[in-house]
Amino acid sequence: MAPFDLVIRGGRLIDGTGSPARAGDVGVRGDRIAAVGDLSSVDPATVPLVLDATNRIVCPGFVDPHGHSDASLFADGALASHVRQGFTTQLSGNCGMTVAPIAPLGRDLVEIELRLNGVSARWTTFGEYLDCVAGEALGPNVAFLAGHGTIRAAVLGSGARAPSADELDAMARELELALDAGAFGLSSGLIYAPGIHAEPAELVRLVGVAARRGALYATHMRNEAAGVFEALDEAIATTRAAGDGARLQVSHLKMGARAVWGRAAAAIERLESAAATGVDVGADQYPYTAAATTLQIVLPPQLLALGVDDTVVALRDDVVRDRIRTEMARGVSGWENVTRDPGWDAIRIAFSAAHPDWAGRSIAAIAEARGGDAPEVAFDVLVDDRLETSIVVDCMDEADVETILGVPWVAVCTDAEGRRPGHPILDAGVPHPRTYGATARILGEYVRDRGLVTLENAIAKLTSVPAARVGLDDRGVVREGAFADLVVFDPATVADVATYVEPSQHPRGIEDVVVNGRPAVMAGRETGVLPGSLLRRT
Repeated sequence: MAPFDLVIRGGRLIDGTGSPARAGDVGVRGDRIAAVGDLSSVDPATVPLVLDATNRIVCPGFVDPHGHSDASLFADGALASHVRQGFTTQLSGNCGMTVAPIAPLGRDLVEIELRLNGVSARWTTFGEYLDCVAGEALGPNVAFLAGHGTIRAAVLGSGARAPSADELDAMARELELALDAGAFGLSSGLIYAPGIHAEPAELVRLVGVAARRGALYATHMRNEAAGVFEALDEAIATTRAAGDGARLQVSHLKMGARAVWGRAAAAIERLESAAATGVDVGADQYPYTAAATTLQIVLPPQLLALGVDDTVVALRDDVVRDRIRTEMARGVSGWENVTRDPGWDAIRIAFSAAHPDWAGRSIAAIAEARGGDAPEVAFDVLVDDRLETSIVVDCMDEADVETILGVPWVAVCTDAEGRRPGHPILDAGVPHPRTYGATARILGEYVRDRGLVTLENAIAKLTSVPAARVGLDDRGVVREGAFADLVVFDPATVADVATYVEPSQHPRGIEDVVVNGRPAVMAGRETGVLPGSLLRRT
């Protein structure tokens, strides 16, 4: 019997804990790391696979704490855009948006995501959804949060009203069922309908359900722009009120409007002050100055309360359009109004099924070319796409990105779904480059080229920090007994080559990726092996 199934030898080992790099080999048996240290005495002839890591870094597989592959994994379970940048695990179900449970009241919202990925649901409950995921061949491991918005819609539809006591009980039961099935916690998307309509008491009740299990609460806050500090206070207060065991994860922390540029340090201080008073706080970030989301966010919350079909009908009415223009100009309390800051010049179409030629162009530029105005373009494309238009928004300042990046406890994420160059569905449009290059951008530009973060700290932010936050036992570290999720990369050549113009490009320098002891990527190419698994919280 061979002592190991796989040996990685000759590299510099960075174990994910923040400890200094050291020489070290890694021996893998089955899906676990069996030995770490000097394995030079092991006869290569007795090992089925030996990887030479000379002049390269060996580290834990990267963990994406904020992904959106809920539906895309059914189009291509390889999640090529993730595994090629070293992710061996992704947590999806973020921003309150999941594709389960499916009920008559909330089906229209779920169907948007399913249609975009060419998927037909074979489930109704969250547990049935996870069972379907478990039946897919997967590149990396995947785990999921239960989405508050989807649960809310399933119980009371798109409306802006507060739930009755019975309805809130029903929402709590849906969350309990999702947690029982293996969800790692609850997510909210308080910028999106229907989550945008939730009052604090509703959130406190549901976060309390998660807290009693010690499960995570990850929130896309109510405002990441001019109102970001009020939104931080709300997230902290919700977590505090939810009681013992509540754990807050601030999703993709940013200063998303010119009005708050230069205040990232104050935001970090706000979170660290909360932590000092007993609130369990974490956060994640993607290392770019643009965001990506849905064009629906330019619409006032009350309009979105109509539901998909009625919102589309309303948008055809010139009187409604004039009313929206007025609200865009004056603003609505609590609404993150990107039409004012950063404005139409900064909003680019990423994907439009009805207008594919608009991808990569700003709404302002499209309006100028058509001889119209930007709001009219936005209304038209939202009607034509039935609200399914995706956008990229230039809204951040690089100095703030760097400030947040320098915080050791802030994890690195993609905020993206699995994609693949050339795929008929998963290569549509012009997506955000974070989809392909987030990890390499950290390791290449911010570590090697600019020296803003040490390599050891950067790898911790990609591995043990998110793994611990999510609650993934025995992942995110290189040590004996841990799962054999491993990455081998060249620190001299690793680079993010995805751009805003041509984003569908895998990074350079990330050469070998091992998931559960089996190579998914070798020498920079997919092996065709899909060794990932569905991870369930127990």
